[in-house]
Amino acid sequence: MSAGFGPYLAELADGLARAPGASVTETATHWRLDGAASADAAALARIAEAARLATVEGCGSLRVYAEVAGEVDPAACSPEDVAEETLTLVLAKFREPGWCYFLTVAGFEGALDDAFAAAPCAVWVAMDFAPFATATLSVTPWGGPKEPPAPGERTERPRKYVRDLTHGHTPSEVGPWLPTGPLPADSAVFAAWRGKAADRLAACLPSEIRPFEDGLAVVLKGPRSSPVPVAPAPAGWAAGALPALAEAAGWVYGQPRETEARFQFLNNHLSIGWREGETWPIGLAGALPGGLASAREAYAFHLQDQSKDALKTLGDLRKALQDEVARAQTATRDLLSALWRDLGVAGIVLALRSPAAAQIASAPTLRWVTLATAVVLVVSLVVTVLANRRFNRLADEGRAQWRGRLYAFLPDAEWDRLVEGPIRDGRRAYHGALPFIILLYGAAVLYLLVLSVPSPSPPPQADTASSSGAMPPYRAFRVPYRMPGSMP
Repeated sequence: MSAGFGPYLAELADGLARAPGASVTETATHWRLDGAASADAAALARIAEAARLATVEGCGSLRVYAEVAGEVDPAACSPEDVAEETLTLVLAKFREPGWCYFLTVAGFEGALDDAFAAAPCAVWVAMDFAPFATATLSVTPWGGPKEPPAPGERTERPRKYVRDLTHGHTPSEVGPWLPTGPLPADSAVFAAWRGKAADRLAACLPSEIRPFEDGLAVVLKGPRSSPVPVAPAPAGWAAGALPALAEAAGWVYGQPRETEARFQFLNNHLSIGWREGETWPIGLAGALPGGLASAREAYAFHLQDQSKDALKTLGDLRKALQDEVARAQTATRDLLSALWRDLGVAGIVLALRSPAAAQIASAPTLRWVTLATAVVLVVSLVVTVLANRRFNRLADEGRAQWRGRLYAFLPDAEWDRLVEGPIRDGRRAYHGALPFIILLYGAAVLYLLVLSVPSPSPPPQADTASSSGAMPPYRAFRVPYRMPGSMP
């Protein structure tokens, strides 16, 4: 897709909207320019080109309406047809699943709500700025990638811990408001998102949000649980508060385990460090950095209190891991033992095929014994390999259940280093020896099958001497003995 339609129409609308009384409105599905001054021939040509680009690039359909003449075709009408009339341009946007675009910063800012940000989406904005991303949004200038961010690990839902009596301030998900990667350079687009993100992240931290007098108040659960009034934040507040808010919300909700404990520790220390007379969320600038540091220390001591159970659990894991590696080694040794045992059986059969043994046993019996031995070798190899494969699969399923129920506190990298890595190393020797063992079995079975095939008997040889007239072979004969003097 060409990347020219959005910037082209944004530049055209900027010139047309300078007329007195003109206004531009935009949503995720429509863009509208009302009160544009009557256009000359050049402006009508540019409007016609924008309508063509919208259709060619698959961005939507652009329609033009005159105040009196109604809908007009900018490519066919003349300036006289719309003279002294104000124009209205309406763009019906085309939106693909996982992709949308905006021509104005105001339209992008107005669409940023919990429902829009929670769905994975790649967003284009028709202006130059440094791109940025969250867990669900990828915001780039016009022509960026159209693939939304890949779904990552699901974070905890803030509404499980924040008692929001207003039913609207606390977001349903925290991931769409947490930036991924370093913060980009400042821009109008990022400032629009930053203001919404700071407001949403601040609503994820208190224990309660409720109506109070003529406005709202938040309650921090701790030694000082008095309501803190909510006041509008001044302009530019989000620029300085967003890094600390993102760090605190990421620490509380970033890991699925012990989220409630981290939430309570942060509330407790925020209530201790909150200054009298401060309003929410402006007072977070002074209370949040120290409160977060203290909450982290308290959480570390909390983990130390659980160290005995954790050490016992890790000890059980070490024992189970040693058993698992030992089973992999045993499987390799059993496979090698079975190889030598079966080759020994094959050797006995080969000994029976020797000339001396052949005089004792009949040839048909030896053929059946040889064939049966080949079948035994094949069955032995197949049963051993399938049994080991089945055992490994059952062991993998069991480890997956351990991971979710007993060892969820271990990070994925640590689990791979402590558990999966040694098991892979233990099985690597088994899988490395298996092809050679299969090759030896195959050679032995093939040789036994060749021996079991009966050799063809030689054809009978005809007596060629009489037929060819040759002299018969010499035959010995006995001459009768005569006594001396006897008659012949």
